[in-house]
Amino acid sequence: MKITFDDFRQEYIDKIYEIEKDSIDVAWTKEQLIGLIGNPDVVARVGLLDGEVVCSYSFNIIIDEGDVNNLSVDKSWRGKGIGNLLIEDMILSAKSKNLQNITLEVNENNVVAINLYNKYGFKVEGKRPKFYHGKDAALVMWKRNCKI
Repeated sequence: MKITFDDFRQEYIDKIYEIEKDSIDVAWTKEQLIGLIGNPDVVARVGLLDGEVVCSYSFNIIIDEGDVNNLSVDKSWRGKGIGNLLIEDMILSAKSKNLQNITLEVNENNVVAINLYNKYGFKVEGKRPKFYHGKDAALVMWKRNCKI
């Protein structure tokens, strides 16, 4: 399986939005996703398999850190290693921007995602109670010294 990564483009937005609605508790609107295109303070990329969007991520660049907005994998492709490729591309993108650290929030009950992030050196450094729908806490995870 050969996944290639590309920056967000208008023609990817409908599929990114569809994947995010199925993956994320509160998906971004299409307008918000479009706003990421070409923004110099954002890295926004999609993973393509045979030209089809199967995953995406974006993060804001804040001085020397990446603050992840969203990561998502098409539900029909989950469990096939695409999440690993997505995280690896995200870390490489951060390194290419000379970012030192990456941070993200993840639902404390999302064990699959937490295990994936741990595999790539993300560590829990905080917790936001009732972050998701006033119920579930978010774990605040950091990857320091962006190395794979």
